[in-house]
Amino acid sequence: MRHAVSSRMLKKLRVTREVRFDLKKSCKNCPFANAPERITFQCRERAEEIEEIAYREGFVCHLHSEHRESPDGESDGFHFNADGSSQHCFGALAMYIKDGGANVPWEHAIDADPELEARWWSRADPAAIESCFDSEEEFLKANE
Repeated sequence: MRHAVSSRMLKKLRVTREVRFDLKKSCKNCPFANAPERITFQCRERAEEIEEIAYREGFVCHLHSEHRESPDGESDGFHFNADGSSQHCFGALAMYIKDGGANVPWEHAIDADPELEARWWSRADPAAIESCFDSEEEFLKANE
């Protein structure tokens, strides 16, 4: 699945999302790692929503994010930290790279720092990359 991204959206992402790409492997419960402990979604449609967000806006690792509640006390999910300390989900990024592409935040980060990709590959655990889904479609099928 490839996504169309408008220039307006790209500009918005550059301004509003500060995220780091320092993780060496996915966390135990990473939804993008093909592992029994992973977080699963209720149905394929919810997984499609998550994947679309991960592609367009990035997907913050729940261990390196801010959990918020809505005014009615319900969970509003995990959000990027305002101070820029959030880490992008290793599993989501590895999945996109394995599938021959990237997501929008990674493309912007590489544009801003051409050395980033080489640093990521030098730090990333090869076994952790292998443990992630090979494609968006494989991720979606695992959540049917």
